[in-house]
Amino acid sequence: MSALTGTGTLTRFILRRDRVRLSVWTLSLVGVTAMTVPTLDETFSTPAQRQARAALMETPTGVVFGGPGYGLDDYTLGPMMVNEMTMSLLIALAVMSILHVIRHTRAEEESGRAELLRAGVLGSGAQMTAALVTIASINLLIGGLTGAVMAGYGLETVDSLVYGLGLGLAGLTFGAITAVCAQLTEHGRAASGLAFLAVGVLFMARVVGDLAEEGGNALSWASPFAWVQQTRIFDDPRWWPMALYPLAIVLLFGVAYALAGRRDLGAGLIPGRPGPAAAGPLLNGVLALHLRQQRGAIIAWSVAVFLFAVSFGTLATEVEGMLEQNPDIVALLGDASADATAGFLSVMSGYVIMAAGAYAALSVLRARSEETAGRAEVVLATAVGRIRWYGAALAVSVLSATLIVVLGGLGIGVGAFAVTDDSSWIGTMLEAVLSQLPMALAFGALAALVVGVAPRLTSLVWVWLGYSVFATMLGALLGMPDWALELSAFGILPRPPLDDFDVVPVAIASAAVVAAFAGALAGFRRRDLTTA
Repeated sequence: MSALTGTGTLTRFILRRDRVRLSVWTLSLVGVTAMTVPTLDETFSTPAQRQARAALMETPTGVVFGGPGYGLDDYTLGPMMVNEMTMSLLIALAVMSILHVIRHTRAEEESGRAELLRAGVLGSGAQMTAALVTIASINLLIGGLTGAVMAGYGLETVDSLVYGLGLGLAGLTFGAITAVCAQLTEHGRAASGLAFLAVGVLFMARVVGDLAEEGGNALSWASPFAWVQQTRIFDDPRWWPMALYPLAIVLLFGVAYALAGRRDLGAGLIPGRPGPAAAGPLLNGVLALHLRQQRGAIIAWSVAVFLFAVSFGTLATEVEGMLEQNPDIVALLGDASADATAGFLSVMSGYVIMAAGAYAALSVLRARSEETAGRAEVVLATAVGRIRWYGAALAVSVLSATLIVVLGGLGIGVGAFAVTDDSSWIGTMLEAVLSQLPMALAFGALAALVVGVAPRLTSLVWVWLGYSVFATMLGALLGMPDWALELSAFGILPRPPLDDFDVVPVAIASAAVVAAFAGALAGFRRRDLTTA
């Protein structure tokens, strides 16, 4: 039996097991591209409007989110797509690749299923190979369909397909990085944390390099985030930077397989440290336990949202110039007669609420993962009751989402203050995000209710969140009817400073959130543990 025995069978099993998950990723990312191309083309339809957009991409914030910015002198639809969509697509592909590889390598070892499979006719390298083959297939499929969508809209066919290939190879590179991280630690959560940290460092390397020198310096070239844009697709194509992807993939695969051969099944190359004999003073209850389990994620999300919010705030002085060139953008900012800066910052505060809502749901679902892994049952076998344990998990969700909202509002205000010298923006934006806090908590409440009553339906949380994000970001530009826009969670409450604060809808939303949390606790108290 060779090290790859059973790889084909396991590959087919992974594709069948994750068929819904991978289909959602594929349809979502390709669908976003299919909707963004005509939206950008219609919104920025004249050369003057596109050049105003190009001026925004030349700002430091534009470089952070858009890259080195090739093709800005004659900003047509092709360069606009590459500059403004690449980072978002690459980050999404990185998240997908990290979660997939960890799910089918380290998580399988941690649960004991890998050992059970290896006891049969399965080679030692089959699981990692199957995980990498499947993630390679999905990344290349998404990249190919993305390129085909762009070519189908009339963009240059060769450039579109090469762009799609670059996206697929970049996603596979992130998967290979994750395979290396999976060999270092024995826990899936720690391995995914290392992978996300590595990807974050590579993203910041690209940012620092692009900011330090026009077109990027050596630090930027060290990041896979840069290579697809360095081909200068739709501007002055040069294909050789694309060759860096297969070189990196082969090298990372080799390192991953070499490291896998040097460790025991279920173990990591970095040995785990024994814990203290007794819990510290800050770990003296169920709430403290839930906080400790999520402290890394809470810190990472809070810092990331704050930094992004500061970047959004610094664009406050740019929006009026964009509106002069392209009045159609006012569809994103609400009432055309409103103050442009207030409207823009109001929209940016919505992104903070989106991030907080996503983390609120993830925080609650962490409790579900503790339940399915069997660790919750061990805790509940002691003097800890169900209401106390699950209530503490919900309290952490509320506290963490509130922290993210406060830091996000503070970040937008600080950024706006930095460019306008008007310190009142800090207080204004804090009030703005806090007035929308109930909608961020609504996603945590919905996740709590689903987990407490019918855990099998957790996908409904992400369906509502995804629809709300789409309708809020693109609904007005795509001309969606009012009733469809009103189904978005982020359009229910007033959005200061663009809208006047109204206590009635805020109170109703808050009461609904409290009722959902109460129902979640009642449902969790009655149902069997690990019930689907």
